[in-house]
Formats: sequence, C-alpha cells, structure tokens
Amino acid sequence: MRILFITPRIPFPPRKGDQLRAYHQLKGLSELGHEIHLISYSDQPVPAKEISSFCSKFFPVNFKKMSAVKNMLVGMAANNPLQVSYYLSEEFRKTIKEAVQTCHYDIVHTQLVRTSPYFNELKALPNVIDFVDSISLNLTRRKAFKKSIINPFLTYEAKAIQRLEKKAVQDFDGSIFISNVDKNNVERRSTTVTSISNGVDLNYFHYQHQLPANRNLIFVGNMSYEPNRHGVHHFIEHIYPLIKQKIADFTFYIVGREPTKELIHLCKDKKDIIVTGEVDDIREYLHQSKLFVCPLKTGAGVQNKVLEAMSAGVPVLTTSIVNDPIGAVNSKSVIVRDNDQAFADAVVNLLADTDKLEELRNNARAFVEENYHWDSLNKKLEQFYLDTISRRNSEFDKRVING
Repeated sequence: MRILFITPRIPFPPRKGDQLRAYHQLKGLSELGHEIHLISYSDQPVPAKEISSFCSKFFPVNFKKMSAVKNMLVGMAANNPLQVSYYLSEEFRKTIKEAVQTCHYDIVHTQLVRTSPYFNELKALPNVIDFVDSISLNLTRRKAFKKSIINPFLTYEAKAIQRLEKKAVQDFDGSIFISNVDKNNVERRSTTVTSISNGVDLNYFHYQHQLPANRNLIFVGNMSYEPNRHGVHHFIEHIYPLIKQKIADFTFYIVGREPTKELIHLCKDKKDIIVTGEVDDIREYLHQSKLFVCPLKTGAGVQNKVLEAMSAGVPVLTTSIVNDPIGAVNSKSVIVRDNDQAFADAVVNLLADTDKLEELRNNARAFVEENYHWDSLNKKLEQFYLDTISRRNSEFDKRVING
C-alpha cells in the first residue's frame, strides 16, 4: 500500500507519547513493505535522515505560533476546542490537498483529533483517524480530581472535544483508540472503531536479570504532561510521608523532561528525593530501581512508561486509571492501589518482600511480550487498513448497483 500519514508533530525524536506511537507505526509499516508519505507540522530542525529511513516523501509544514494563538481566539468565539483551533493552518490544509491530488494513495492515516478538521481534504480516499487517547476523558478526569479556578475552562474544552471526537468517528471510514477504555468513552458499538495499543521495544528495554539490593523507587515521565505533574505532586505530599513513617532508608527518583520549578522547590529539602530532569538513558535508572511507582490520579490512554518498566523487569505499583487500559492482572503482573494509605502500605510491603517482587516482574515481562510487541500491533494496524479499504469499496459497489 501507499499510505499518506499525517501527524501534528514530527515523530522524531519520539519524546512524547503520540510521537513515539507514530514513530513505531511508521517504522513498522515500512518494514512490512509499504510506501509512506508523511505530512507533519515542524517547529524544530527537520530530522531528514531519520525520517527518510521509513518515509519515501516528507512534507514538513512550518508551525507559526502567532497564527496559532490567533486561530485559538477565533475558535473560542466559534465554540470550537481550543487545542484544535490552535493547530489549524491554511498551509497545512493546502499541503494535504496537494498531496492527495498529485499522488494516488491507498489510504490516509491522520493522527489526533486536532487533525480532524482536514477531513474534507482527504475524504475522497479511504481514511482512518488515530485519536490515540480520548482527550475528553483526560480532561473530564482532571476536572473531577480537584477543584481549581481553571475547571470552567476544562469543562468547556472537554465538551467541545467530545463533540468533535464523536463527529470524527462518524466522518472517518475507520477510527483507532489506544485502549478500549478510551474507545468506549467515545463509541462502544461501531464496527468501524477499534483499539490498537502502543507497544514496547522489547530489545531496547531488555529484562534485568537481578533486582538491585537498594530501596530505590522510581517514577519516569515527561513533566510537561499535566497528569504526570499531578501524580508526582500528590505522591510527594500525601503518600511519601506515610511511607516515611514506616521506613526511612529509601530513595525516590523522579526521571523525566521539563521538571517544573514548583516540583524542584517541593523536593529541595528532601534528601531522599532526586529530580534528575532529562537523562541520556532511562534504562540505567530503571535497572538501578527496585520498584516503579506510577501514582497517577488523572489522565487517559496507555502509559508507555509503565510498559517499559514492566519490560525492563522493574516491578510496578500503580493506580486503576493507569492499569485499566493496560489490562494487567492485579497482584500477578502489577500491583494496583487507589487509596493513598493502601499505596504507601504496598510500597513498604513490597520493598520487604523479594519473592513477591520477583513474581511480579517475571509475570510482567511475559505479559508485555504476549500483548505489547510492536510487530504484532503493526500487523493489526495493517489489517485494519485493509478492512477499511474493503468496507469502503463494498459500500461504493452497493451504491453503484442501487443506482
């Protein structure tokens, strides 16, 4: 197949979740023998060499922040989602239109609901939209988690996004979500909607064959992502003190890009909490840790960091919001606790129970190998393309027969 792939961010380097997803999908589809043309916004130097390794043509479109802010204000007046309006661009629209008019594509794949306004430019061809997460679910959970002066904004944005998510499901020939939890928030019954998770590079996140003797806890995550910030702050303020009442000699590593000044200030007097910022190789920190904690209270989608920890052989303690989309069995491949005291007790008990840690991490690696291998997930994506094309052709034939 010749595939036109549209993303709002260049998928390299794969620093954010949607970039990681697109990168591995593009790489996998290329390895399956498909020809791929890529259209992406660009607000950074274009990594032409890396992109050319899996795309035969690449059309970067310059992202203009001043125009984006103006579009957002106009979109607010029209009751449109702000983050969708922010990414509207006439140049981006023209690039898609020109690509579709000048080259034959078997299917068009566009990523995130913020690209759905370009549907008219690609509707003549078989098309799918990959929502990744349900953003409306993410915003609704965030609003429910705590009272805030920005809650009216979150209410507005969640409702506007959900309207657009539901419209896009109706418009596009096929729709993809990263999990059934996200899919069911938008559409439960349609046969044109599926869930395809992210995978894990099992070779890169190789299994460590021995847990360290220390009592290191670790959280890995991009701190520009609001649910990560909420989760870490909540852990430090509400769960960390409960752990300290029981054990004193442990160290908590917070590893990830863009730690805020607020987070650094919160941790500055706590010698057993280390904020690293971005690191060259996350695996070094994972393999030095005895327990991965992911105490997120908000968010949506599949947390890549949890899958990577499971693959690397680090036992995981997390919440239902994180584990439900992943589908690991509680107490077998992962430990799930939602109450703060129960979460703290689980940390204390697990650090003292080497046998349970070994059981968890062995089961977790097997679970990831069985369910989250990129090769099988990309073959599922390929089949969804074929099914979408077949369904569209069948509907066209019916229209011709019926006159």
